[in-house]
Amino acid sequence: MLIVKACEFELSSLKESANIVRNLGNLEYRILKIFVSSIKHHEIINNQEIVSYSNLHKDRIEYGLTNLLKLKLISKTEKGFKLVTAGLDVYALKNLVDSEIISGIGNPIGIGKESDVVEAVSESDQARAVKFFRIGRISFTDTKRKRSFEKRKNIHNWLLINIEAAKREYDFLVKLKETKMNISTPYFRSMHSIVMYRIKGFRLVDYKLLPDPKEILNKTFEQIKIAYKENIINGDLSEYNIILDENNEIWIIDWPQAVTLDHPNAEFLIKRDIQNVIKFFKRKYDLQIDENYYTQYILQK
Repeated sequence: MLIVKACEFELSSLKESANIVRNLGNLEYRILKIFVSSIKHHEIINNQEIVSYSNLHKDRIEYGLTNLLKLKLISKTEKGFKLVTAGLDVYALKNLVDSEIISGIGNPIGIGKESDVVEAVSESDQARAVKFFRIGRISFTDTKRKRSFEKRKNIHNWLLINIEAAKREYDFLVKLKETKMNISTPYFRSMHSIVMYRIKGFRLVDYKLLPDPKEILNKTFEQIKIAYKENIINGDLSEYNIILDENNEIWIIDWPQAVTLDHPNAEFLIKRDIQNVIKFFKRKYDLQIDENYYTQYILQK
């Protein structure tokens, strides 16, 4: 219950961020840009550093910082000021609007532990979806279990981690889009957000009953095999990130945790993906499934 409330709060904050974008002043945006540009090396920056980076008078900087604090886009600490999630949201959204990738955002499409997805429209009224990464929102322990952070110095800078995750997924989507796989077209990445084609369908977990479970099972493995032939493994596949569209076609979403076949745990991850899919269909539809058959089908490239 707490997880749902937290997610709903952030989706509400996204709509507030969209309203802020429309009215954000040039001064505030200029200072916000400094925060975003600095997070890779400085999680906290002070007035003097902002003055140095911007070449603006300290009085204007203080005025702009006061406004950003009121808008809750930054927070104040003993050592200076820190960018918060809402500030990164506003910056990402402004980039998307200024680049004419989207003209606005709408209702939520999906709420997850590590991302929020909202509907959007392009300047040409094309239906799109925007995914905002929220890694670290629920549990650092669970996040660390699923992902490797050993080489990262800024382990607690979740904004940077979310930016890296968005870039990683975007790169995998671009590569998979060149295949025959059903992949949501990635249009643009802005910081921790990705704009993509909006799939009209529902996750397998959301269906009370599937029209033909065995057919859907086979179509799912066809999609897994296409990715595997391109040396890509989803790495976290389940009924929660497999979508069945209105044309009875399967789409696999959520690729930030994907790996290539040269990953040391590649064999374990692909077998776990296969097992997760089979367990779902066995449990919900009581299908008799030969796991060895599907494992060989995938692994024999």
